[in-house]
Amino acid sequence: MDLFTMIYRFNKLYVLRLQEICSSYGVTAVQWLVLHHVYNHEGCTSIDIVKEWSVEKPTVSSLVRKLNEQGLLQFTSGQDKRQKNLSLTDEGKTLCEKITKQVIELQLFVADPLSEDKVKEWMEELKILEERMKDYER
Repeated sequence: MDLFTMIYRFNKLYVLRLQEICSSYGVTAVQWLVLHHVYNHEGCTSIDIVKEWSVEKPTVSSLVRKLNEQGLLQFTSGQDKRQKNLSLTDEGKTLCEKITKQVIELQLFVADPLSEDKVKEWMEELKILEERMKDYER
């Protein structure tokens, strides 16, 4: 089995577990990823998320709007009144922290057989592969 098949299979299993955790709290895995990003980057914008995650603006806009409707995310005006900064409501912070705790437990369980140095090494290697993938042109 080649490297990319293994990455695909691992990612599928990870996303499945992530979805199980998130759905027990009434959100999708992608919604949690947005909440988690805003939690770690208070005051960010939707465009920041688009750039960080390499996803389409309409996708992020839809997710942000839904999270706002659920009372988990709120908007504040930036220096430019057209710019909307994102922050979590108290309910959003609590939910994000609960889900993050379970996600970290999953990640620690999965990575337990590996040394901390090995995990860091893999992260560095995967960053290199990610950049190469971004640079690939057909």
